[in-house]
Amino acid sequence: MPRRDVDEWLWQVGNELQRLSEEMVRTRPAMASGKGWEPRVDVLEDASRILVKAEIAGVRGEDISLLYIPERHSLLIRGQRNDDRDTVVDRTGFYQLEIYYGEFQREVRLPDIPVIVDQMRAQYRNGFLLVMLPKQERVVVTKTITIKKS
Repeated sequence: MPRRDVDEWLWQVGNELQRLSEEMVRTRPAMASGKGWEPRVDVLEDASRILVKAEIAGVRGEDISLLYIPERHSLLIRGQRNDDRDTVVDRTGFYQLEIYYGEFQREVRLPDIPVIVDQMRAQYRNGFLLVMLPKQERVVVTKTITIKKS
């Protein structure tokens, strides 16, 4: 078998294992796992700030809360996506359910960069929560030390 075919086969097997793993987590009862679902998150940096972007489509803005945890230098995102399946008229069955509903929580560790917490801002648009944490200017302190002669 050519090397390219082996690589493609391994890639497909890896994708299938990841899909199965995610499906097992999804089908496990929430009470057994001790938590709801977790949104996917990106943490980015630009010249002046740290950006945390969370994918939480279908969640109302008033159902989202943010908490900065200074001891762990992390951001806690909490909320709830309500299940609107009960509003479907004349439903006779479900054929595929892949969307998570209910409470969610995700603690995001921030990079080891000081931030100005009281200037943190957030906006929610098109199913994405974007949290902007301005970076604190690093002050370089230099000091001349006098050596005493004894």
